[in-house]
Amino acid sequence: MAPNALQGLLKALADPEADPNLRRRALRAYGLFLLGLKGGLLLLLAPFLPPAPYPPLLLLAVLGVAWLYLQARSALEEEAPLGPLVAVGLGAGAFFFLGVLGLLLRPLGLLLLPLGLGTFWGFLRRGEEGLNAGARGP
Repeated sequence: MAPNALQGLLKALADPEADPNLRRRALRAYGLFLLGLKGGLLLLLAPFLPPAPYPPLLLLAVLGVAWLYLQARSALEEEAPLGPLVAVGLGAGAFFFLGVLGLLLRPLGLLLLPLGLGTFWGFLRRGEEGLNAGARGP
């Protein structure tokens, strides 16, 4: 993607009056960039994190994702034009968090990675809904 196109996407994302389709595309590009960055970090961490089959870590994963969900929902309600960005960032954070815990709880803990992807996808969908709600007005 050309630098000017990327710059246009980022400007559209920050402008609540921009075309909603362009803003949605920009939000997706932002989310995929964050997801790729966090996925790359997980790949780099994988050889260095030893398996630690400690069952309470699974409870920590559930509580952590629930807390991130509440934070994303709060951001969408309170932080008007940038709430969707915050929600997508928290979705990428949830993917990374579940990925690290999945690496620690491997081999069965690796099932947390698809859960992290699903969480990211859900936060991205909520962010897009927040963009659409912002475009329609109060």
